[in-house]
Amino acid sequence: MKYIYAFASAVVFILLSGCASADIRPESVSQHDQELISGLVSGTRPDTLSAGSGGEETEPAEPEEDVTVSVTSSTPQHSVEIPPVEVATTPDADSDFNIFYSEVHDQFVLSEEEMSFVEHTLFVGDSICSGFSEYGIISPDRVAAKGNLGSRSFFDYSFKFRGRVDLTYEQVLKLSRPRYVILSMGMNDVNMVNEETYCENYRKVIEATLSGSKAEVFVAAITPVCSKFCANSVIDSFNDTMREFIADEFPERVHYFDFGQYLKNEQGKLRTCLHSGDGVHLGPYCYYIALWEIHRALMEAGLWDGTAPIGTFEEEQEEVIEPADLETTSSSEEVSEDPPPVPSKTTARSKITKPAPSKTTKAIPVDTAEPAEPQRSTEQPQEISEETDSTAEIVIATIEAPPAE
Repeated sequence: MKYIYAFASAVVFILLSGCASADIRPESVSQHDQELISGLVSGTRPDTLSAGSGGEETEPAEPEEDVTVSVTSSTPQHSVEIPPVEVATTPDADSDFNIFYSEVHDQFVLSEEEMSFVEHTLFVGDSICSGFSEYGIISPDRVAAKGNLGSRSFFDYSFKFRGRVDLTYEQVLKLSRPRYVILSMGMNDVNMVNEETYCENYRKVIEATLSGSKAEVFVAAITPVCSKFCANSVIDSFNDTMREFIADEFPERVHYFDFGQYLKNEQGKLRTCLHSGDGVHLGPYCYYIALWEIHRALMEAGLWDGTAPIGTFEEEQEEVIEPADLETTSSSEEVSEDPPPVPSKTTARSKITKPAPSKTTKAIPVDTAEPAEPQRSTEQPQEISEETDSTAEIVIATIEAPPAE
């Protein structure tokens, strides 16, 4: 019996010791830390847990309202609607000017206010550039162009400009003080130099324009042809190289534009209804298309709002240039100098009356010479056209553009 009581006492002691040890827990993680861990595992933020819940989740708080912050750019933006650049025509528009005109004319119309950018612009280049003034589309006072001129020979030429002769390019810039300069040349380069040399020669012309004026410079692509003068693939290669060259070398104040894209047919050649008779020079309507594309390029560059310039423009101080510095001391150059070959037509297409509200006529020397065969090596480029005594009357529509100045 004594043993029974002793055994029972031992069992009771053991049981009591086990219960006591069960109540003694090692130091554990705090309730706050448990809430943090629970939140990381469940994806619930700690502040959604009740501080007195023992780690149990409560209803999540309402999500904060998503506030969208509108950030206004510090770059000035102008709401200018830039016209589209794609022109769709039918196959008949390649050879029939009336069809081409009727299909595209609505896109290339410029109002008198839109055309006012010409008042701030100087056009510089070769015989193709001279068509702007020779056709009476813009005033000769805004054009400095010479036949046979190219980027490789640009500084070998002087200019007849605003009633003065034998002017250097620097003098032309000082006299005109343009806000925009259009450089258009290259047809006399494609058969003489390669693309890289062409760009390096053009670099000198661009730099002379930038240093000699405050103007923004726009370099025109070489226009397509439909003759044996040069392959259009070569012209395209020159244009692609020039586009990249300007983007890489002149990030400011110099721009590239290509109105020749609207003059091509499906084969990439100049439309037969748009050349002036030799497959190289351009007919009158091409220059209205060119002005439209220049207007679009000005807006795309943020320099024109459609009817007026954008931004400030500090004109150069007008320098007093003595007449002796501007006029030649001899008339020998003026007499011996061949005038630039002028675009004109010798076929019936040149007498097409365009469906326009008004028209003017202008007598222009006819180009009767055949275009020179391409020579990409040693020969100097031949004159694309030669002066003759004959003339052809070309009907020129104003195409809803302002009359020539």
